[in-house]
Amino acid sequence: MNRFPLLRRLLQFVAAAATVLLVLKAVVHGWQYHLTQRLQRSVEDEDHAACVASGEQLADLRSLAIGEATQLARCRRILASDYWVAGQRQQALDLLERLVDSPQMVGTDQSRLSEWVRQQRDRAVEHYRRGELSTAVALLGELSDRQEPHRDMLIESLRTRWHLNQQLHDQAMEFRDAGRWWEAFDVINRLDHPWWRTHAKSLEDEIVTATQALSGQGVGRDAHNGRGRHDVPPEDLDRHLRLHLTRGADEWQAYLQACRELGGVVVDYGPESVCRR
Repeated sequence: MNRFPLLRRLLQFVAAAATVLLVLKAVVHGWQYHLTQRLQRSVEDEDHAACVASGEQLADLRSLAIGEATQLARCRRILASDYWVAGQRQQALDLLERLVDSPQMVGTDQSRLSEWVRQQRDRAVEHYRRGELSTAVALLGELSDRQEPHRDMLIESLRTRWHLNQQLHDQAMEFRDAGRWWEAFDVINRLDHPWWRTHAKSLEDEIVTATQALSGQGVGRDAHNGRGRHDVPPEDLDRHLRLHLTRGADEWQAYLQACRELGGVVVDYGPESVCRR
């Protein structure tokens, strides 16, 4: 009869655990060896995608040797450029950002990342100006928070300006249909988006023709058709103003742009100016 059954079971458990650890260690060692060989072959074959994949997997398992880290950095650099040329811009940006975060980063890597981010942002703005809001938002969404810290604010600004112009266009049509030509004239002239200005050209021509006819008949406008202007909410104006200041605009231009985005116009009162709708 075994007088120490608990001790025997404990020894069996320890032996089993040690065996499992040895097996796992052997598996990890074998996988490291496989990745090391794969990294070297991919470098020799100039298979940069395989080089990056094997190098990054190997780096998750152990510290890379100086030569291996240098090879991985070179493959990241070349593959990122290949992605960018092929139009796979999000993959290119993410890969180059990982390179910039590594000790093997050089100054040209950071400058290239900044340039690519600028090009992506400019491309988004160009699509937006052509009336392609969803494409512009998608392009900006491909940028990480680090690449474009003000990404969400910029997207919000584009959407706000777009929907404001859409509302102004619809309102101008309603005033036109109601024969409220002077009000339609005021509204149509507040459109400040290139696509909406072009889209509304025929409507604008109709409104201008009608108001010119009214003027010729001696029918002028009253004080905004009896509708007084109201100050734009200061918290909304301040939020939009701060966005444009972070984008590098001077204070006055940022104020004008913020006011326009909120559907207002800048009205001068002596030494002061206010944004009113």
